[in-house]
Amino acid sequence: MKQTESKRVTILLYGMVVLSLVLTWRILSVPSNNSSMQTISTTQSSTSTATSVKNIEDIFAPYQMLVHTSSSTFITQNETVVGQANDFLSKWKMSSPRFESVYSDELFRELVLELNKVEIKFPASIPLGLISRYFENLSEDMYGETISRILIPTDESESIYLVDDHNKQVYTARRPETAMDDLVAIYMENKNSFALADAFGFENGIQFLPRDSFELKRIVYLVEKQPNSFFINELFDDTTELRDDSSEFYTAYSDNISKLQIHKETGILSYLRNSLDQVESSSYQQIRDSFHALKFIDTWTRVTYFNGYDEESGEITYYRYVNGYPIMNSSDRGLIRITMSNTRPVEIQYPTEVIQTPLEDREELVVLPSGVDVIDRLTEAGYLFNDIQAVRVGYGWTSSEESSRIAELTPAWYVKMNDTWRTVDAWLKSLEEGENVGL
Repeated sequence: MKQTESKRVTILLYGMVVLSLVLTWRILSVPSNNSSMQTISTTQSSTSTATSVKNIEDIFAPYQMLVHTSSSTFITQNETVVGQANDFLSKWKMSSPRFESVYSDELFRELVLELNKVEIKFPASIPLGLISRYFENLSEDMYGETISRILIPTDESESIYLVDDHNKQVYTARRPETAMDDLVAIYMENKNSFALADAFGFENGIQFLPRDSFELKRIVYLVEKQPNSFFINELFDDTTELRDDSSEFYTAYSDNISKLQIHKETGILSYLRNSLDQVESSSYQQIRDSFHALKFIDTWTRVTYFNGYDEESGEITYYRYVNGYPIMNSSDRGLIRITMSNTRPVEIQYPTEVIQTPLEDREELVVLPSGVDVIDRLTEAGYLFNDIQAVRVGYGWTSSEESSRIAELTPAWYVKMNDTWRTVDAWLKSLEEGENVGL
């Protein structure tokens, strides 16, 4: 009897030990409910580990690859294919870039339209210093020179052309001893990713648009964003003196130097900082510094590309991309604006919402018309071809009626007129409603 009772006590003790170990594991592995609280603290928030730290070669990179054969032009924005071309140029190493001339519009057009070459195109004019990886010992006095295309003739005896659509400046560079066979192979091995394209001369430059209709996916994602405390810790030097200026529509904080506000519905962040000591810096330096500022707050896990520098305002812009195309809608869910002074940002507009988990069962294919069909729709409705500054495919971001945490991304053609990007349908609607469109 005593032996039986002793066994029971032993089993009970073992059970209590096991239970204790389980409870200890739960306490250590499962965070407290208080961990979800957003507090203003001088301690860096642990959520900062979710940032997507990017490299210069990721941001300042091409977004299109074009192959001009003896009779046709083929284009792709496939991220994998263009990424391979980017890697090729980084290893291939051009050398001795030098300024050749400022071309007339006619000569520039002839150069861009020449056949038998591979073309690498950037979203905007980009300083050579930010793609110095493409060159063998790029001289620092060339860092501020800008280009928007690299033209590589298939004739190995010809120089490489580095050209800028904005100012029509043309540079030449020497080829390395290694042939360009690997670059051509990227096209040959991925022909299904390229589309036959036609050239159009718009105000902002020559563009190659798909000749035929094509399909892109309408995609749906769950949306997340960093807590406000993350941005507070990154953008304020001292959080102990912050004032809460929040309103019905904005979450806002300020001190004697800076002001931060985040729109409660759209999640668009606006940041302003007073800068008393203005120090002159080159556009190259400002763009480079803006990248370093961006990488500490950016939580976008997909591609972000440099999109331009405004010489008058000093504003630097970046666009977020999905599947090779920018997020373009009017609510600025894909646009980042930064103005720099003394190596620090003095103005930021930043979308805090980011897509995370794809809802693949909700994807569907969308058929987009050819480039010429897009132009025809606009001109037949009454717009002049000369009114068109640029055309591109982009994704529109809308919040699902089901939940604000679900984003629906729908591809569409976007057209720039009067320095404004809108979908083709939006431009046609504005014409019907009698808006002043500058006709």
